[in-house]
Amino acid sequence: MSSRTRIGATIVVLVVLVVAGIVTDASSPAVQAAVATGPRVDAAGEGTTWYCAEGTANPGGRADEEISIGNVDRVQLRAVVTVDGGSEVPPVARPYTVEPGRVVRVHVADLAPIADPGVVVETQGGRAVVEHTLARAGDTAMGPCAREPSTEARFAAGTTSKGSELWLALFNPFPDDAIVDVEAVTDAGRRAPVRLQGIVVPRLTRVAVPIHEDIQRVDTVATQVSVRRGRVIAEQSQFLDGSDQRRGLGLSLGSELATSWRFPIGVSGSGRQDRIVLANPSGRDAQVTVSFALDAAAAVEPVRLVLPATSVVSPDLSRVPGDIPYSTRVRSSVPIVAESVGAFGAPQAADVRGIAIDPGFVTGARVWAVAATATVPATGRVVIEMPNVTRRPNLALLVLADGPVVVGRESVRPGLTRSHAVPG
Repeated sequence: MSSRTRIGATIVVLVVLVVAGIVTDASSPAVQAAVATGPRVDAAGEGTTWYCAEGTANPGGRADEEISIGNVDRVQLRAVVTVDGGSEVPPVARPYTVEPGRVVRVHVADLAPIADPGVVVETQGGRAVVEHTLARAGDTAMGPCAREPSTEARFAAGTTSKGSELWLALFNPFPDDAIVDVEAVTDAGRRAPVRLQGIVVPRLTRVAVPIHEDIQRVDTVATQVSVRRGRVIAEQSQFLDGSDQRRGLGLSLGSELATSWRFPIGVSGSGRQDRIVLANPSGRDAQVTVSFALDAAAAVEPVRLVLPATSVVSPDLSRVPGDIPYSTRVRSSVPIVAESVGAFGAPQAADVRGIAIDPGFVTGARVWAVAATATVPATGRVVIEMPNVTRRPNLALLVLADGPVVVGRESVRPGLTRSHAVPG
């Protein structure tokens, strides 16, 4: 098994998947390049390592974690799941075999029932996708695990309003300690609480940072992670208890700054609400255009706005007709970070109500670990309802396209979750 220094990414699609949104944009040079950032499926399948930062494994924990290992190859895959509980606690490791096209799910608490687990998944023998699912209070949140540590990570769409918890997970899977500074861009400008500066993340340790305790009662919190020394994996979770009519659990992996973002899934009306959150941490104002592609013949004029320096804004999307699904593209004159926030409430059925947070896509690719085949029009959108494709459980699936696309997925029951597919 390879040592703990890796790069890459992928995604697993389980039968709970309900909708996958696929968006193309042939006019974009970035998409034409077909090079995706963030987690990736390894083309050679010679061996990959994945890092899962957020989640808990202790009885009654705030975000019970399950790891999903998907085999998107035609040969058997070998995997080792290691749970790090801190430099003073011996790691717990267990091997698994994953058959071609299948998914193995691992409940982390069954390996090591600890409060702050950091999980490393190492694979050999084929192309793999690894993600994790968190569960709390009847809702779930799903997302890919990371393939690379980083020295910077950014999030746009957090909140510390009444009834919320905003958790930042910092995982250091390496043999040396790391030191991290955390600050935020909020509705009222930049915040850098003293307790969030110089956070020590010991070797082989996951540290959970309760952002809501140091930045209290703020509607929008765009968190920024800067590593002074070492490398970490940064992931953020959001819990809402219903105090502001939103209830559920969201999960997002730290992003980079970019001038173009794409969101394949959006819909509002009938108890469903979608919004985009844009954060500009720089010292320059950004000229931003938000455009839409609707699942209907109707056209919607783009939203144009100025995103001031050191600010966070949620653009007004009310011009998009209700109950018509759509995709969104954001273009900015300076690099920013963007995330989408979805919320399902009444009159939606109680078991599908929840929230979902998902970073935007920066670029496209021709291969994604998700599902099925479809024809996607240029600068258009296709929705695949997975129960119409297969009802077999525990399948790892692929989208293969003859041109660059971006692929997202949404699942319900229990709760609402959205996440990236992972490019190859």
